Amino acid sequence: MKTIKYLIIFTLSLFVMNSCEDGPSTDDINYVSFEGSSFSFPVEIDGTSEYPISIFSTQITGSDRTFSIKVNTDLSTADPASYTVPSTVTIPANKNEGIIPVIISDINIGIAGKKLILEFESQEDLFTGDDIQLNITQSCPGDEVFLDILFDGYGSETTWKLEDSDNNLVASGGPYEDGDTSYSTSFCLGVGSYKFTAYDAYGDGLSYPNLGSFTLTKNSVELVEIVGDFGAEASQNFIVQ
Repeated sequence: MKTIKYLIIFTLSLFVMNSCEDGPSTDDINYVSFEGSSFSFPVEIDGTSEYPISIFSTQITGSDRTFSIKVNTDLSTADPASYTVPSTVTIPANKNEGIIPVIISDINIGIAGKKLILEFESQEDLFTGDDIQLNITQSCPGDEVFLDILFDGYGSETTWKLEDSDNNLVASGGPYEDGDTSYSTSFCLGVGSYKFTAYDAYGDGLSYPNLGSFTLTKNSVELVEIVGDFGAEASQNFIVQ
């Protein structure tokens, strides 16, 4: 595990620095770290998910140790109403691992997803690892809808949007980079009617120097296809069943 490797490197480096002078041994280093720098956190549509996030310490002691954690609200994009994060985490006696039970509900997650960043509170004589970013996404209980774009050579002219039957924006993308050949993404769409709109800033669609296209599929069934010179804009409606 990468975390353990980093902890070993960290403790060995401190040991080497102090080996030629009086100072604390590695047993005295109070260091804690999250299990990694990022964590995938899928949440079912209209549902709630709970996952354990581990922290590790270089020390094993005969008593419980409690550390304070907090949400970095400046960098997090998750709706505060969507998550429950304990303010402390305890490493039990004679252990070097503690568990943070994080609960997140599908509140304003959206197709693009959100992020929730956790960090340790400052504490005297405590060394801490990097923050952890929870990458929150909607878990699709059914079959996803896939969007595939083949560019004509001028991705910087290409944008698109996806709307529901109430004209609410579900997702959008672009512009892209000139020279890009393709782009793919997927959506977890509920049953209903949608409209996909493709845009080209120059006004010649996806037609030069190559013939490009927008294609939406579900279970390999084509829902939308917009090909070649559609001008500045083209829209198609489709139904997800």
